[in-house]
Amino acid sequence: MKKALSFLILLTTTIFGIENYSSVPHKPENIQVLLAKNIDEALLESKGAYTIINPHDGTKVTSSVRGKRFMIKATPYGIKWGEEFPGVHQVYIVPKEGTNLLINGIEYDGAVAVIKVKNKINIINEVDIESYLKSILTPQFQYPMENEVMAAIAIAARTTAYSHVKRNKDSFWHITADEVGYLGNAIIQPDSLVSQAIDKTKYLILVHSKKGDARPFFAAWTENSAGKTAAFHEIFRKDYWAPKMGVEAPHAALHREESKWSYSISKKDLSMLIGIDTIDEIDLFNDNFSKKTYALKVKSSNTAKDIDFVTFQNLVGKEKILSNDMLITIKNNQVIFTGYGKGYGVGLCLRSAGLMAQNGDNASKILSKFFPDTYILNISAVR
Repeated sequence: MKKALSFLILLTTTIFGIENYSSVPHKPENIQVLLAKNIDEALLESKGAYTIINPHDGTKVTSSVRGKRFMIKATPYGIKWGEEFPGVHQVYIVPKEGTNLLINGIEYDGAVAVIKVKNKINIINEVDIESYLKSILTPQFQYPMENEVMAAIAIAARTTAYSHVKRNKDSFWHITADEVGYLGNAIIQPDSLVSQAIDKTKYLILVHSKKGDARPFFAAWTENSAGKTAAFHEIFRKDYWAPKMGVEAPHAALHREESKWSYSISKKDLSMLIGIDTIDEIDLFNDNFSKKTYALKVKSSNTAKDIDFVTFQNLVGKEKILSNDMLITIKNNQVIFTGYGKGYGVGLCLRSAGLMAQNGDNASKILSKFFPDTYILNISAVR
Protein backbone atom coordinates (compact mmCIF):
# COMPACT_ATOMS: atom_id res chain seq x y z
CA MET A 1 0.00 0.00 0.00
CA LYS A 2 1.42 3.31 -1.08
CA LYS A 3 2.36 5.75 1.67
CA ALA A 4 0.89 9.23 1.66
CA LEU A 5 3.07 12.08 0.46
CA SER A 6 3.10 15.50 2.07
CA PHE A 7 0.52 17.01 -0.28
CA LEU A 8 -2.02 14.36 0.76
CA ILE A 9 -1.53 14.53 4.50
CA LEU A 10 -4.37 17.01 4.81
CA LEU A 11 -6.67 14.69 2.86
CA THR A 12 -6.00 11.70 5.07
CA THR A 13 -6.04 13.49 8.41
CA THR A 14 -8.53 16.32 8.08
CA ILE A 15 -10.92 15.88 5.17
CA PHE A 16 -11.27 12.13 5.70
CA GLY A 17 -11.55 12.57 9.47
CA ILE A 18 -8.95 9.95 10.38
CA GLU A 19 -7.30 10.75 13.67
CA ASN A 20 -4.50 9.07 15.53
CA TYR A 21 -5.79 6.50 18.02
CA SER A 22 -4.71 6.67 21.62
CA SER A 23 -5.57 3.60 23.67
CA VAL A 24 -8.78 2.60 21.86
CA PRO A 25 -10.63 3.45 18.66
CA HIS A 26 -12.72 6.23 20.14
CA LYS A 27 -15.54 6.83 17.67
CA PRO A 28 -17.21 5.26 14.63
CA GLU A 29 -14.99 5.65 11.59
CA ASN A 30 -15.24 5.71 7.84
CA ILE A 31 -13.09 3.43 5.72
CA GLN A 32 -11.26 4.49 2.57
CA VAL A 33 -11.56 1.94 -0.23
CA LEU A 34 -9.45 2.15 -3.38
CA LEU A 35 -11.83 1.61 -6.30
CA ALA A 36 -9.43 2.16 -9.19
CA LYS A 37 -5.69 2.77 -9.48
CA ASN A 38 -3.71 4.40 -12.28
CA ILE A 39 -6.56 4.58 -14.79
CA ASP A 40 -7.07 7.03 -17.62
CA GLU A 41 -10.65 8.02 -16.86
CA ALA A 42 -13.93 6.94 -15.29
CA LEU A 43 -17.58 7.85 -15.67
CA LEU A 44 -18.51 9.80 -12.54
CA GLU A 45 -22.12 10.77 -11.85
CA SER A 46 -23.72 12.67 -8.99
CA LYS A 47 -27.45 11.96 -8.71
CA GLY A 48 -28.04 15.31 -7.04
CA ALA A 49 -26.39 18.19 -5.20
CA TYR A 50 -22.70 17.99 -4.33
CA THR A 51 -19.71 20.01 -3.18
CA ILE A 52 -16.14 19.66 -4.44
CA ILE A 53 -13.29 20.35 -2.01
CA ASN A 54 -9.58 20.58 -2.78
CA PRO A 55 -8.03 18.36 -0.10
CA HIS A 56 -4.64 19.97 -0.62
CA ASP A 57 -5.76 23.07 1.27
CA GLY A 58 -9.36 22.33 2.28
CA THR A 59 -10.82 25.05 0.05
CA LYS A 60 -14.13 24.74 -1.76
CA VAL A 61 -13.64 24.32 -5.52
CA THR A 62 -17.28 24.43 -6.59
CA SER A 63 -20.73 23.13 -5.75
CA SER A 64 -24.04 22.49 -7.47
CA VAL A 65 -27.63 21.84 -6.50
CA ARG A 66 -28.08 19.75 -9.63
CA GLY A 67 -26.67 16.41 -10.68
CA LYS A 68 -23.79 15.92 -13.06
CA ARG A 69 -22.54 13.07 -15.29
CA PHE A 70 -19.19 13.27 -17.11
CA MET A 71 -15.97 11.36 -17.56
CA ILE A 72 -13.38 12.38 -14.96
CA LYS A 73 -9.75 12.38 -16.01
CA ALA A 74 -6.34 13.96 -15.51
CA THR A 75 -5.17 16.80 -17.73
CA PRO A 76 -1.72 18.39 -17.96
CA TYR A 77 -3.03 21.20 -15.74
CA GLY A 78 -5.23 19.43 -13.20
CA ILE A 79 -8.45 17.40 -13.18
CA LYS A 80 -11.36 17.59 -15.58
CA TRP A 81 -14.94 16.56 -14.80
CA GLY A 82 -17.03 18.20 -17.50
CA GLU A 83 -15.34 21.48 -16.63
CA GLU A 84 -11.61 21.79 -16.01
CA PHE A 85 -10.14 22.55 -12.60
CA PRO A 86 -6.70 24.02 -13.43
CA GLY A 87 -4.14 23.73 -10.67
CA VAL A 88 -6.32 21.24 -8.76
CA HIS A 89 -4.74 17.78 -8.67
CA GLN A 90 -7.00 16.16 -6.08
CA VAL A 91 -10.74 16.58 -5.68
CA TYR A 92 -12.95 15.38 -2.86
CA ILE A 93 -16.57 15.12 -4.01
CA VAL A 94 -19.07 15.27 -1.16
CA PRO A 95 -22.69 14.44 -2.03
CA LYS A 96 -25.45 16.27 -0.21
CA GLU A 97 -27.80 14.26 2.00
CA GLY A 98 -29.97 12.03 -0.17
CA THR A 99 -27.50 12.10 -3.07
CA ASN A 100 -25.38 9.18 -4.22
CA LEU A 101 -22.33 9.04 -6.45
CA LEU A 102 -21.85 6.50 -9.25
CA ILE A 103 -18.52 5.34 -10.67
CA ASN A 104 -18.84 3.54 -14.00
CA GLY A 105 -22.49 2.87 -13.26
CA ILE A 106 -22.00 1.45 -9.74
CA GLU A 107 -23.59 3.42 -6.89
CA TYR A 108 -21.58 4.18 -3.77
CA ASP A 109 -22.48 5.66 -0.40
CA GLY A 110 -20.27 8.39 1.00
CA ALA A 111 -17.77 10.67 -0.70
CA VAL A 112 -15.26 10.06 -3.49
CA ALA A 113 -11.69 11.33 -3.78
CA VAL A 114 -10.01 11.51 -7.18
CA ILE A 115 -6.24 11.92 -7.07
CA LYS A 116 -4.11 12.77 -10.07
CA VAL A 117 -0.83 10.82 -10.25
CA LYS A 118 1.13 12.03 -13.27
CA ASN A 119 -1.33 11.55 -16.14
CA LYS A 120 -3.45 8.91 -14.39
CA ILE A 121 -6.06 9.01 -11.63
CA ASN A 122 -6.79 6.99 -8.50
CA ILE A 123 -10.35 6.83 -7.19
CA ILE A 124 -11.10 6.28 -3.49
CA ASN A 125 -14.50 5.89 -1.84
CA GLU A 126 -14.81 7.07 1.76
CA VAL A 127 -17.78 5.17 3.17
CA ASP A 128 -19.09 4.43 6.64
CA ILE A 129 -18.00 1.03 7.85
CA GLU A 130 -21.56 -0.24 8.35
CA SER A 131 -22.39 0.22 4.65
CA TYR A 132 -18.98 -1.22 3.69
CA LEU A 133 -19.71 -4.37 5.71
CA LYS A 134 -23.05 -4.91 4.00
CA SER A 135 -21.35 -4.70 0.63
CA ILE A 136 -18.55 -7.18 1.34
CA LEU A 137 -20.54 -9.71 3.40
CA THR A 138 -23.68 -9.99 1.25
CA PRO A 139 -22.08 -12.08 -1.53
CA GLN A 140 -20.22 -14.26 0.98
CA PHE A 141 -23.30 -15.33 2.94
CA GLN A 142 -26.15 -15.84 0.51
CA TYR A 143 -27.65 -18.76 2.43
CA PRO A 144 -29.36 -18.57 5.84
CA MET A 145 -27.25 -19.06 8.94
CA GLU A 146 -28.08 -19.07 12.62
CA ASN A 147 -28.80 -15.49 13.72
CA GLU A 148 -26.14 -15.54 16.46
CA VAL A 149 -23.54 -16.88 14.01
CA MET A 150 -24.31 -14.10 11.56
CA ALA A 151 -24.05 -11.58 14.39
CA ALA A 152 -20.65 -13.02 15.35
CA ILE A 153 -19.48 -12.76 11.73
CA ALA A 154 -20.65 -9.14 11.56
CA ILE A 155 -18.67 -8.24 14.69
CA ALA A 156 -15.58 -10.09 13.41
CA ALA A 157 -15.78 -8.36 10.02
CA ARG A 158 -16.24 -4.95 11.66
CA THR A 159 -13.23 -5.67 13.88
CA THR A 160 -11.13 -6.38 10.79
CA ALA A 161 -12.36 -3.20 9.09
CA TYR A 162 -11.36 -1.06 12.08
CA SER A 163 -8.01 -2.84 12.09
CA HIS A 164 -7.48 -1.76 8.46
CA VAL A 165 -8.32 1.83 9.39
CA LYS A 166 -5.95 1.91 12.34
CA ARG A 167 -3.02 0.08 10.75
CA ASN A 168 -3.16 2.08 7.52
CA LYS A 169 -4.00 5.49 8.94
CA ASP A 170 -1.09 7.16 7.10
CA SER A 171 -1.86 5.67 3.69
CA PHE A 172 -3.84 6.93 0.72
CA TRP A 173 -6.39 4.18 1.35
CA HIS A 174 -7.10 1.52 3.94
CA ILE A 175 -8.08 -1.39 1.68
CA THR A 176 -8.62 -2.06 -2.02
CA ALA A 177 -12.00 -3.04 -3.42
CA ASP A 178 -10.51 -6.09 -5.14
CA GLU A 179 -9.06 -7.47 -1.89
CA VAL A 180 -12.45 -7.67 -0.18
CA GLY A 181 -14.95 -7.83 -3.05
CA TYR A 182 -16.35 -4.38 -2.39
CA LEU A 183 -19.03 -3.38 -4.93
CA GLY A 184 -20.67 -0.39 -3.30
CA ASN A 185 -24.46 -0.51 -3.12
CA ALA A 186 -24.81 -2.79 -6.14
CA ILE A 187 -25.41 -5.99 -4.19
CA ILE A 188 -26.68 -4.80 -0.80
CA GLN A 189 -30.02 -6.29 0.19
CA PRO A 190 -31.50 -4.10 2.97
CA ASP A 191 -33.76 -6.84 4.39
CA SER A 192 -31.25 -9.70 4.19
CA LEU A 193 -29.98 -11.59 7.23
CA VAL A 194 -26.56 -10.02 6.58
CA SER A 195 -27.93 -6.47 6.75
CA GLN A 196 -30.01 -7.31 9.82
CA ALA A 197 -26.98 -8.77 11.62
CA ILE A 198 -24.88 -5.69 10.84
CA ASP A 199 -27.62 -3.34 12.06
CA LYS A 200 -28.16 -5.44 15.18
CA THR A 201 -24.46 -5.32 16.12
CA LYS A 202 -23.80 -1.75 15.01
CA TYR A 203 -20.55 -0.28 16.40
CA LEU A 204 -19.57 -3.49 18.20
CA ILE A 205 -16.00 -4.69 17.67
CA LEU A 206 -13.55 -7.04 19.36
CA VAL A 207 -10.37 -5.70 20.93
CA HIS A 208 -7.57 -7.20 22.94
CA SER A 209 -4.98 -5.47 25.06
CA LYS A 210 -1.32 -5.38 24.18
CA LYS A 211 1.01 -3.21 26.25
CA GLY A 212 -1.95 -1.11 27.37
CA ASP A 213 -3.24 -0.55 23.83
CA ALA A 214 -6.72 -2.01 23.17
CA ARG A 215 -6.58 -2.87 19.50
CA PRO A 216 -8.99 -4.16 16.89
CA PHE A 217 -7.37 -6.95 14.90
CA PHE A 218 -7.74 -9.14 11.82
CA ALA A 219 -10.62 -11.36 12.98
CA ALA A 220 -10.71 -14.13 10.40
CA TRP A 221 -13.12 -17.03 10.10
CA THR A 222 -12.97 -20.49 8.56
CA GLU A 223 -15.80 -22.67 7.32
CA ASN A 224 -14.79 -25.80 9.23
CA SER A 225 -11.70 -26.12 11.45
CA ALA A 226 -12.20 -29.90 11.83
CA GLY A 227 -11.34 -29.73 15.54
CA LYS A 228 -8.67 -27.08 16.14
CA THR A 229 -7.94 -23.55 14.98
CA ALA A 230 -4.54 -22.01 14.38
CA ALA A 231 -3.34 -18.57 15.43
CA PHE A 232 -3.48 -16.04 12.58
CA HIS A 233 0.27 -15.37 12.57
CA GLU A 234 1.10 -19.08 12.41
CA ILE A 235 -0.66 -19.53 9.07
CA PHE A 236 -0.27 -16.16 7.38
CA ARG A 237 3.11 -15.26 8.92
CA LYS A 238 1.81 -11.78 9.68
CA ASP A 239 0.79 -10.29 12.99
CA TYR A 240 -2.13 -7.94 12.27
CA TRP A 241 -2.63 -7.75 16.08
CA ALA A 242 -4.61 -11.01 16.14
CA PRO A 243 -4.62 -13.32 19.20
CA LYS A 244 -1.50 -15.45 19.47
CA MET A 245 -3.16 -18.79 20.10
CA GLY A 246 -5.50 -21.23 18.43
CA VAL A 247 -8.23 -23.11 20.31
CA GLU A 248 -9.83 -26.49 20.55
CA ALA A 249 -13.09 -26.72 18.60
CA PRO A 250 -14.82 -29.80 20.07
CA HIS A 251 -18.06 -29.33 18.15
CA ALA A 252 -16.20 -29.53 14.84
CA ALA A 253 -13.98 -32.33 16.17
CA LEU A 254 -17.06 -34.53 16.73
CA HIS A 255 -17.83 -34.27 13.03
CA ARG A 256 -14.24 -34.38 11.79
CA GLU A 257 -14.63 -37.57 9.72
CA GLU A 258 -17.63 -36.09 7.92
CA SER A 259 -15.37 -33.30 6.64
CA LYS A 260 -12.74 -35.61 5.12
CA TRP A 261 -11.65 -34.82 1.57
CA SER A 262 -9.05 -36.07 -0.89
CA TYR A 263 -7.54 -35.00 -4.17
CA SER A 264 -5.08 -36.68 -6.50
CA ILE A 265 -2.91 -35.07 -9.19
CA SER A 266 -0.04 -36.40 -11.31
CA LYS A 267 3.47 -35.36 -10.36
CA LYS A 268 3.91 -33.96 -13.86
CA ASP A 269 0.84 -31.73 -13.64
CA LEU A 270 1.68 -30.56 -10.13
CA SER A 271 5.27 -29.74 -11.06
CA MET A 272 4.03 -27.62 -13.97
CA LEU A 273 1.67 -25.70 -11.67
CA ILE A 274 4.40 -25.04 -9.13
CA GLY A 275 7.14 -24.29 -11.65
CA ILE A 276 9.64 -27.01 -10.80
CA ASP A 277 11.18 -29.60 -13.14
CA THR A 278 10.00 -32.69 -11.27
CA ILE A 279 8.76 -33.75 -7.82
CA ASP A 280 10.51 -36.32 -5.66
CA GLU A 281 9.35 -35.27 -2.20
CA ILE A 282 7.07 -32.74 -0.49
CA ASP A 283 7.58 -31.61 3.11
CA LEU A 284 4.90 -29.81 5.08
CA PHE A 285 5.53 -27.00 7.57
CA ASN A 286 2.83 -27.17 10.22
CA ASP A 287 1.65 -25.14 13.20
CA ASN A 288 2.58 -27.07 16.33
CA PHE A 289 -0.79 -26.73 18.03
CA SER A 290 -3.31 -27.29 15.24
CA LYS A 291 -1.02 -29.24 12.87
CA LYS A 292 -2.32 -27.09 10.05
CA THR A 293 0.02 -26.40 7.14
CA TYR A 294 1.38 -22.92 6.54
CA ALA A 295 3.97 -23.80 3.85
CA LEU A 296 5.34 -26.61 1.70
CA LYS A 297 8.83 -27.51 0.48
CA VAL A 298 8.73 -29.25 -2.89
CA LYS A 299 11.94 -31.14 -3.71
CA SER A 300 13.45 -32.59 -6.84
CA SER A 301 16.80 -34.29 -7.25
CA ASN A 302 18.65 -31.02 -7.79
CA THR A 303 16.48 -28.25 -6.38
CA ALA A 304 13.87 -27.34 -3.77
CA LYS A 305 11.15 -24.72 -3.74
CA ASP A 306 9.33 -23.25 -0.73
CA ILE A 307 5.76 -22.10 -1.23
CA ASP A 308 3.28 -20.74 1.30
CA PHE A 309 -0.02 -22.58 1.62
CA VAL A 310 -2.21 -19.71 0.39
CA THR A 311 -0.21 -19.45 -2.84
CA PHE A 312 -0.16 -23.22 -3.23
CA GLN A 313 -3.91 -23.54 -2.77
CA ASN A 314 -4.55 -20.76 -5.29
CA LEU A 315 -2.30 -22.49 -7.83
CA VAL A 316 -3.94 -25.91 -7.51
CA GLY A 317 -7.47 -24.63 -6.83
CA LYS A 318 -9.51 -23.98 -3.69
CA GLU A 319 -12.14 -26.42 -4.92
CA LYS A 320 -9.49 -29.19 -4.92
CA ILE A 321 -7.35 -28.40 -1.86
CA LEU A 322 -10.12 -27.63 0.59
CA SER A 323 -8.08 -26.96 3.71
CA ASN A 324 -4.61 -26.84 5.22
CA ASP A 325 -5.42 -29.66 7.67
CA MET A 326 -3.85 -32.23 5.37
CA LEU A 327 -1.36 -34.99 4.64
CA ILE A 328 0.45 -35.75 1.39
CA THR A 329 1.30 -39.17 -0.06
CA ILE A 330 3.35 -39.72 -3.21
CA LYS A 331 2.51 -43.03 -4.85
CA ASN A 332 3.95 -43.99 -8.23
CA ASN A 333 3.33 -40.93 -10.39
CA GLN A 334 0.50 -39.50 -8.29
CA VAL A 335 0.48 -36.98 -5.45
CA ILE A 336 -2.44 -37.66 -3.13
CA PHE A 337 -3.74 -35.01 -0.73
CA THR A 338 -5.98 -36.09 2.15
CA GLY A 339 -7.44 -33.60 4.58
CA TYR A 340 -10.23 -32.47 6.87
CA GLY A 341 -12.38 -29.38 7.15
CA LYS A 342 -12.54 -26.37 4.87
CA GLY A 343 -10.63 -23.10 4.92
CA TYR A 344 -7.43 -21.92 6.59
CA GLY A 345 -8.48 -23.04 10.07
CA VAL A 346 -7.94 -19.57 11.57
CA GLY A 347 -10.24 -17.60 13.87
CA LEU A 348 -13.96 -18.25 14.09
CA CYS A 349 -14.95 -21.80 13.09
CA LEU A 350 -18.37 -21.45 11.44
CA ARG A 351 -19.13 -25.16 11.75
CA SER A 352 -18.63 -25.03 15.50
CA ALA A 353 -20.37 -21.67 15.81
CA GLY A 354 -23.48 -23.06 14.14
CA LEU A 355 -23.64 -25.97 16.56
CA MET A 356 -23.01 -23.68 19.53
CA ALA A 357 -25.84 -21.38 18.42
CA GLN A 358 -28.18 -24.35 18.11
CA ASN A 359 -27.29 -25.19 21.71
CA GLY A 360 -28.32 -21.70 22.83
CA ASP A 361 -24.98 -19.83 22.84
CA ASN A 362 -25.10 -16.18 21.76
CA ALA A 363 -22.66 -14.26 19.56
CA SER A 364 -20.67 -12.99 22.55
CA LYS A 365 -19.99 -16.50 23.84
CA ILE A 366 -19.15 -17.77 20.38
CA LEU A 367 -16.61 -15.00 19.83
CA SER A 368 -15.02 -15.41 23.27
CA LYS A 369 -14.50 -19.09 22.47
CA PHE A 370 -12.55 -18.49 19.27
CA PHE A 371 -10.83 -15.21 20.09
CA PRO A 372 -9.40 -15.76 23.59
CA ASP A 373 -8.38 -12.81 25.76
CA THR A 374 -10.53 -10.38 23.79
CA TYR A 375 -13.66 -8.45 24.66
CA ILE A 376 -16.47 -6.68 22.83
CA LEU A 377 -16.32 -2.88 22.75
CA ASN A 378 -19.09 -0.50 21.68
CA ILE A 379 -17.00 2.16 19.99
CA SER A 380 -19.85 4.67 19.87
CA ALA A 381 -19.77 4.74 23.68
CA VAL A 382 -16.01 5.35 23.96
CA ARG A 383 -14.90 8.91 24.63
